[in-house]
Amino acid sequence: MADVPALELVGITKQYGPVRALDGVSLSVRAGEVHALMGENGAGKSTLLKVLSGVTKADSGTLRLFGSDVNLSRFTARAARDAGVAIVHQEFSLIPSLTVAENIFLGSELASRGVMRDAAMATEASRLLGRLDAGISSKTLVGDLSLAQAQLVEIAKALAGDVKVIALDEPSAVLSGDELDKLFDVVAGLAASGVAVLYVSHRMDEVFTLCERYTVLKDGQNSGTGSIAETDATALIASMVGRNVSQMFPPSALRPGEVVLQARAFEVAGLAPLDLDVRAGEVVGIAGLQGSGRTRLARGLFGDVPVIGGELRLGGKPARLGGPAQAMASGIAYLPEDRKGMGLALGKSVATNVSMLSWRRLRSAGGLIGRAKERALVAGAVRKLSIRTSESGSAPVGTLSGGNQQKVVIAKWLELLPDVVIFDEPTRGIDVGAKEQIYTILRDLADAGKAVILISSELIEVLGMSDRILVMVDGDVVGELPGDTATEEKIMDLIVSHRPETPAVSA
Repeated sequence: MADVPALELVGITKQYGPVRALDGVSLSVRAGEVHALMGENGAGKSTLLKVLSGVTKADSGTLRLFGSDVNLSRFTARAARDAGVAIVHQEFSLIPSLTVAENIFLGSELASRGVMRDAAMATEASRLLGRLDAGISSKTLVGDLSLAQAQLVEIAKALAGDVKVIALDEPSAVLSGDELDKLFDVVAGLAASGVAVLYVSHRMDEVFTLCERYTVLKDGQNSGTGSIAETDATALIASMVGRNVSQMFPPSALRPGEVVLQARAFEVAGLAPLDLDVRAGEVVGIAGLQGSGRTRLARGLFGDVPVIGGELRLGGKPARLGGPAQAMASGIAYLPEDRKGMGLALGKSVATNVSMLSWRRLRSAGGLIGRAKERALVAGAVRKLSIRTSESGSAPVGTLSGGNQQKVVIAKWLELLPDVVIFDEPTRGIDVGAKEQIYTILRDLADAGKAVILISSELIEVLGMSDRILVMVDGDVVGELPGDTATEEKIMDLIVSHRPETPAVSA
């Protein structure tokens, strides 16, 4: 029985009307293995996880757990749980007003003769959190937790029971730095304890760090499977997008013009004073660990956090940024790292999101929004950025994939016709094909004469896109590297040599 997979899916199909979401998909995961499930958005990963969790019933195929066939027609969410299968979804299912312990046992409360055993649940919750080295009290309200802590609570919730197979859907999407290291330790610890781990991620570095084998889906079908040790990123990307991607990052024209944004002794509250020049036509990358101050600097340039000293000039003229509205009027656009919480109105249509910052241009003589102008603006943005939605933009933006949501955020800001565009984690949580499209948009902006600032936790992204790279440590810029000669080793050398022993500032 030692060679029998903990989880085996054979020929799984699922059809929604004319769309075949899964078309004969197969994979197997061994006990104690971390197995990567990869593919672009829409490839079928989410549908497969729903089948595995018992939320969606497959039309046909075979599911085996430790060699025993499971009756798919009777495989419900409760049956999956009872069989030791747990799923940690990308979207949190926690209730902020409840405690950590209450969330962990929500729907499966410990009770005796109809009375909740609160003490027993608190004790068991503390044990589960201790298994993850979470450092979180079971009595804490979930609403008071950081995103990283909430992620660990989601995992603890999944582990509340005799879990034998666990699927983690983009668990690192909101993490970086030390938080990411802790997640890696948790995943490795689960595998070491004999749990079969199915790991869904768009981040290549994670896949090669954590996983032993991989399965790639494309258009609802198997596109590749094998050993991580016997493949490379180029081959995996080719399996996902269906073609060779010899150059993921578009080349730089590297014809920078005049300085568009100039900062001298610019001091954002909580950061050290710094000097910064960004020219028309160049991409300036900002690298640093979580907590280095990258996002705080961006928000300071956008007027979203206090600036306590120094000078900022835009187009050679002094700028006084009293807030985001003034920054926007001065020609600065800021695409935040939290696109769902800060960048989009998820319940509103694509059209509303794209046009919401452009109402001044769309007003008619009577002060009303010109609907014909709005329709033309939205249709033009949809075509230009290849947003996968109708040209009318009538669909709620929350129904779009992550990559298309990010394109809507970009479209919204570009309609302001900015001179400076600040991208903060522009490809977080989106698939490799969409990343390539975002990179092309970003480079096109620079080639069109925009001054672009790029912040990313993925060093390969900073290295691939930047003409110059600034390295930040603990709120201070500690070095600058030319984009064409910078390497990951040079960036990390700067970080390690300047990293203090004291705790870092907020990101």
